[in-house]
Amino acid sequence: MFDKFLSFVRDELVFGLAENTMGKSILRLNMGEEQWKTCDLILIGVPEGRECGKNHGTRMAPDYIRKELYALTRNPSKAVIGDFGNIISGNAFEDTAIALIEICETLLKENIIPLVIGGGISLSYAHFKSFQSIVKRLDLSLFTSNFDLETENYLRSICLHEPNFLFNINLLAYQSYYVDISSVQALEKMFFNPQRLGLIKSNIPECEPVLRSSDLVCIDLSAVKQSDAPGNFHNNPNGLDSSEICQLSWYAGVSDMVKSFGLYEVNPEFDYRNQTSKLSAQMLWYFIDGFANRKGDLPGLHNEFVKYRCALSKNQSDVIFYKSKRSQRWWMELPVASKGPPPVLIPCSYADYQSATKGDMPERFWKALQKISS
Repeated sequence: MFDKFLSFVRDELVFGLAENTMGKSILRLNMGEEQWKTCDLILIGVPEGRECGKNHGTRMAPDYIRKELYALTRNPSKAVIGDFGNIISGNAFEDTAIALIEICETLLKENIIPLVIGGGISLSYAHFKSFQSIVKRLDLSLFTSNFDLETENYLRSICLHEPNFLFNINLLAYQSYYVDISSVQALEKMFFNPQRLGLIKSNIPECEPVLRSSDLVCIDLSAVKQSDAPGNFHNNPNGLDSSEICQLSWYAGVSDMVKSFGLYEVNPEFDYRNQTSKLSAQMLWYFIDGFANRKGDLPGLHNEFVKYRCALSKNQSDVIFYKSKRSQRWWMELPVASKGPPPVLIPCSYADYQSATKGDMPERFWKALQKISS
């Protein structure tokens, strides 16, 4: 079907692997065969080094990451995982991007999760565009050390894309000394959700509700500190550590909402003993493990919830919370007009519930209200 776009996984990547490894359980696929439709998740490598600034060695990342993933012990998941190999680089960056859009869109329509590896974070715009016919309101979570809305780049393209199907962006783990305050303020004016590195590191579990509401999660490896991920021209002494980014990858995998996952900006030219490729492989392993632990836990999919009502101070409307008996996770109900659409439930944390029991409006609740009324 898309054979002209792809070069398939080389035999030497699986040669000599033990039977209990990921490489022995992942299906090497040919788009001309129907076997790919049996998969739950499919790997797609993008050996693209253009639009990466001085980090153009990202073109080599897919097979480095793939080799490390294949060597890991087989995940106990019953999920069927496939691998399309790598997209053949086009004559121009835009040609590669178009191929990525078409392949991801095809998988998404079949309810298969594309796992995109390699290339620069600029490819996240193509990754984003593959959802245009899939969802009406996209929630994107992007981990990166820095961003800029003042110049032409992937993030500005996402925000200004027409037709507009973007509902929310979570810009996570950015480092304030790299980001102009005007870009942060611009995101906040659109009621998007930028969160500094320090805020996230102070309470990693508070990211779980953010990722639980996301459709697409993209990770720029510059968000991980240099000592843990040296394979990046733009790496930094500060950032998330390896255990934190693996925990966050698991949160993304276990979310019933996340439909695709991307790892970008891995550059083997700057890596030390393949440490960044190994970490990327472990992040994929944790995402797959999270996927295996999904519980079909969205409100509306089952009735195993406990309902709580909290009265806020200052004559504000009550906040209704739902706690899942399956996973102990929490949701908040946003108020709607009596004759309007059905109530909107958004993921939240136990800390939000605790705040409401004291009469305080949770910040997550306030931001959501502004978003749906804007």
